[in-house]
Amino acid sequence: MKDFISLGRWLGEHPRWLLLAQLVLLHLTLMAGPASGLGRSLMMAHVGLFVLWQPFVGGEKKLARGHVLMLLVVVGIAAAFLSLGLMTLWVMLLASIIGGKIFILGSRWTRWFHLLALAYLVATLLVFLLPPLLPAAALISVPLDTVARYFLPLVFLPMLALPGEKQVTDRREMIDFAYSVFIFLLLAVVLLGSIAGMLLTGLGYVESLLVVLVVMGGALLFLGWVWSPRGAFSGLGALVSRYLLSANLPFEFWVEHLAAYPLEGGKPEDFLVWACERLTQEIAWLSGVGWEDVESQSHGLVGVAAGQPTVFRRSDISLTLHTAQPLTPMLIWQLNILIHLIEEFYRARQRARQLRQLSYLQAVYETGSRLTHDIKNLLQSLNTLCVAASREGDQPSPEFQRLLMRQLPTVAQRLQQTLDKLGQPSLESSTWILARLWWADAARRFAAQNVEFVSIGDISTALAPSNLFASALENMLQNALEKKPMQPSLKVKVSLVASPEGVILAVEDDGSPLAPGLAADIGRGPVASENGLGIGLYQLARQAATSQYVLELADNRAGAVRFVLRPAAGVAPAEGKN
Repeated sequence: MKDFISLGRWLGEHPRWLLLAQLVLLHLTLMAGPASGLGRSLMMAHVGLFVLWQPFVGGEKKLARGHVLMLLVVVGIAAAFLSLGLMTLWVMLLASIIGGKIFILGSRWTRWFHLLALAYLVATLLVFLLPPLLPAAALISVPLDTVARYFLPLVFLPMLALPGEKQVTDRREMIDFAYSVFIFLLLAVVLLGSIAGMLLTGLGYVESLLVVLVVMGGALLFLGWVWSPRGAFSGLGALVSRYLLSANLPFEFWVEHLAAYPLEGGKPEDFLVWACERLTQEIAWLSGVGWEDVESQSHGLVGVAAGQPTVFRRSDISLTLHTAQPLTPMLIWQLNILIHLIEEFYRARQRARQLRQLSYLQAVYETGSRLTHDIKNLLQSLNTLCVAASREGDQPSPEFQRLLMRQLPTVAQRLQQTLDKLGQPSLESSTWILARLWWADAARRFAAQNVEFVSIGDISTALAPSNLFASALENMLQNALEKKPMQPSLKVKVSLVASPEGVILAVEDDGSPLAPGLAADIGRGPVASENGLGIGLYQLARQAATSQYVLELADNRAGAVRFVLRPAAGVAPAEGKN
């Protein structure tokens, strides 16, 4: 028993020897005669080897009892009615199976092995099986029976001599069924054509066979040239490929329609409805198209839900196409491509909507971060007023009243601007005023903090962005003055420079420099630090970009730390009239 199991395993690992053994048993069956008892026995052994070799069902799979019973019934009927005609049909089927394997085999020696096997089967058909079925008068004196019996087996010798190759046992064999059908039909044409030529022309079998082979060879050469010509004509191959790839479906127009749909046009569900409508318009045999999106829990139907439904699922989207007749596999494959295009464009519109929502949330976040610092600066101004009020008695001095008259309108105006920005998160505009007016007000507001204000050049006619400069001055002064508890002798200087490019605002102190790693990221993003330095300057840099200004750390050394807010390169200066 173990010997049989080992033999079966060895044969499974060497399918080429199984095929060669089949051909040997087939030849012995033909020599013994299909009608004889020995011939029938040899044929049953040949069929058994074919079951072991066949490439349709994996050898590791177990057949059900029903399949085994059906196989036994077919084999029994074939053994009972075995004849030359049935053998001819069997050899044609076997030749078509082997021919279908030749076109997809990549190994050279394996391809030659199967080519020799195919040549033997074709020769067996033409020399061994068909002549006995013809009238004796149609045959010539050439001893075809002798050739078939003793010369055809010589093909087995080169098959034995071909070098063996490693066989991948865990991979299922493949067959090109299109080529198999083509070879079967080609053999049928050769056999029937030879018989028809004999009957119509009165030629002998060999002459008629040669005529048919020449005609078939010429027809195949012509078809091969027409299939892929070298001239300007694209050939039948391109036409057939285009037909198989389109199956009369308007691919070119479909892609153009999908690409022409505006990306910002409406909701993604509107695009899906529009695409379903286009499907029913472009494909006349569609009665209706239904769609459903599980993620958004939306669904709809275009047309009428009548006929055979075919469901196409793409991730969370499913489209149901209703047709009068069931769809063929080719049409299902083609429609799957169309629906895949719809799904990709639909996902693109969903991603665009998500990006718009994220952009809005980002605008809200950035506006909130910037306004947080604005409110903090306003709170500092109010705290300054509160400290000044606590020093006054029951009778406020004229200086304190003038301070309130200057500061309270400014605080109210900036609070109003803060509310406006909260209502419109993307609002980044800044009011432009005369630089000398803004400068005089800023000098008065920060006069009590021992800050030196210096103006350079003629600022009488220049314009300055009030909101930007106010935020910049408060943030940069706050960052500089936070060093004073550790450096009591700190000096801070604010400069306003009138340059040909525009007004430049600079804040300089003589304190300790920033760390190199911290200085490199100032204005580029939020910076982690003990006192929060960096988030305000980052928001200030974003705000400056909207007003075509640039925030930079011009100097960063001991005794000279200077921040500069200057116009961006290539921006014309803003000017006003006195």
